[in-house]
Amino acid sequence: MSCDFCGGSRAASVHSEPRRDGAARTVGTMALGRRYDGAPLIRVDVETETWVDMDVEVGNSLHCSSISAEVEASAYVENARFCPFCGARL
Repeated sequence: MSCDFCGGSRAASVHSEPRRDGAARTVGTMALGRRYDGAPLIRVDVETETWVDMDVEVGNSLHCSSISAEVEASAYVENARFCPFCGARL
């Protein structure tokens, strides 16, 4: 039995946390493809933003600030034998 990821669109969303109550936000995608030799290959792309709060004391003066950074990462899962969603052999 195959799912929509391995038997259909071959793409799925990556979320910030498990979606128990539907509040998790999408932070990237996963896509199923094939290498040059036909072996299954899963590409994972993540794009998110993170915030860092800083408190800096200079002399007797305290300075507080927040800094944000956008993070983008891509990775490949090679030699994937089974679908990560339904467990079907790829």
